[in-house]
Amino acid sequence: MNAVDAVLQDELGRLMDRLAASVPGGSLEATSAGNPALRHRLDDVEITLATARATLLEDYGRWRRTLEDLESLWALASWASAPAAEPAAEYAAARAA
Repeated sequence: MNAVDAVLQDELGRLMDRLAASVPGGSLEATSAGNPALRHRLDDVEITLATARATLLEDYGRWRRTLEDLESLWALASWASAPAAEPAAEYAAARAA
C-alpha cells in the first residue's frame, strides 16, 4: 500500500465510522423501498468515489515514475558533465614505457 492509498483508506475508514454511528440500521433497505431516487444517487456517488480513488492512485503512480525519471535524468546530467577521469595507473605506466 502506498502513501496515497493509506490516506484514502484512512479517510474512508473514518467516514464509515461516522456513518455507523449516525445512520440507523436498515436505512439502506428503507431508502431503497421508499425513495428509489435517493438510493440511485447514493449508488452514483459511491461509483464516483471509487472512480476518483482509482484515478488518484493511477496519477500517484505516474507521479512516482516521473520523480524517478527526473532523478535518473539528473544523475545522467551529472555524469555527462563530470570532467574526464584520469587514466588508470596501469594504463598510464604502460603508455609511459
